[in-house]
This record gives sequence, structure tokens and C-alpha cells, in this order.
Amino acid sequence: MTKQTYVLFIVLLLMITSSCSTVKLMDSWKSENFQGVKNKRVLIAAKSPDLDIRKSYENKIVGYLRDLNIDALAIHELFPDFESRVKNLKSEQADIVQFLKSKGITGVIVTSLKNTIETTNADIPVTTNIPMEYKKRFFISFNSGDTLHALPRLDAQDNRNEAPRVELKTTTYILEAVIYDLTLEKEKQLVGVSLVEVTDPRSAKKVLNKFSKLVTNQFN
Repeated sequence: MTKQTYVLFIVLLLMITSSCSTVKLMDSWKSENFQGVKNKRVLIAAKSPDLDIRKSYENKIVGYLRDLNIDALAIHELFPDFESRVKNLKSEQADIVQFLKSKGITGVIVTSLKNTIETTNADIPVTTNIPMEYKKRFFISFNSGDTLHALPRLDAQDNRNEAPRVELKTTTYILEAVIYDLTLEKEKQLVGVSLVEVTDPRSAKKVLNKFSKLVTNQFN
């Protein structure tokens, strides 16, 4: 092995071993009213056009919340036809809120993909002032602007028999969980936001478990 070949081998080895999957809490915020949502009947809604992905995230978060003695329900179980039901309502937040409250739901957690970032280094943009960004958002929408369909099916990457690949780019997904207390005034219903950073995911199970745990940890 020549010196040049040896140096190239070491560089490639460092690139492979340093390119590992991470799932961590990037930022979070809670309002002074956050504690009240713990005593609510909380509905979990995952935004995704893929029903299996929705069920996986909703069920996992429900399970963790119930371990904390929080009355949590998955939207796909309670309202399998939710989207068709709200289509007949006016496009006002108050109508959807009233619909949920009529079913005994007074707390909501909505999870989705916020952003996808590709970089050639480990520099991740820092998000600040979370409350200001979210206050003007529509409460629970499934509109064409949602980008969760861009998230790859991570289970396809779970094959451990594949040879390691040299990654020249780093792909980071920013997942969000937004928490609402519907018993409060409209301007105060947003009580919590969590942003979770997923870098170069290798395992669907790891992302699902870690993201769900990080979100429910906000209730401890």
C-alpha cells in the first residue's frame, strides 16, 4: 500500500465512522399555561399522507403519555374519517376546536416535518423565538404546504447487511411537535413547541422511539 493510498484509506475510514445517526432535542418552549394540558384529554395527530407512518407516530406518543398517566388518544383511532368530517366545516379554527371539544378533546399534539436541510458539514441553523413563529399558524391543518411526504421511508434503511457508504452530504430533518390547550382563549391555546433534529437517519425504529420520547419528556 502506497503512502497516498494509505492516507486516502484513513480519510475514508474517518468519514464513515463519523457519519452516524443522531436524534436530539434541538429547541423547545413552554408557556406559563403548559402544566394545565397534563390534566386534559389529549389527541395526538401526526401529519403524513402515509397512514402507516401516522399510526406509528401517534401510537408511540400515546403509549409514552399513558405511561405518565395522561389521557391520550390517537386521531386515527378516534376519528378515522377526521379529514372528511372537517371538510364540511368552515375554514375557521373555532369550528375545528368546537368539533374536538364536543368529543371531549381539550388538548392536542400535532407532529410533522418542519424542514429538510442538506449540508456538507455539521453546521445546523439555530432556531430562536419559537413562540413568535407559531402564534400565527393555523391550529390543525392538512394543507398542500405540509412537507412530510418528503421524509424518506426510513425502514428501507434498516438493512444492516449493506456495506457502509461514504456520505459526502449530511441530511438533517427537523421534526416538530406543537401542543395546544383548547380550554384557553384562542391567543393562548399554543402552550408548547418541541423541535427535534434527526441527522442521517439509519433506523426507522430509533427515530420513532427517540422522537416520541423527547416529545413526551416535555410532560415530566
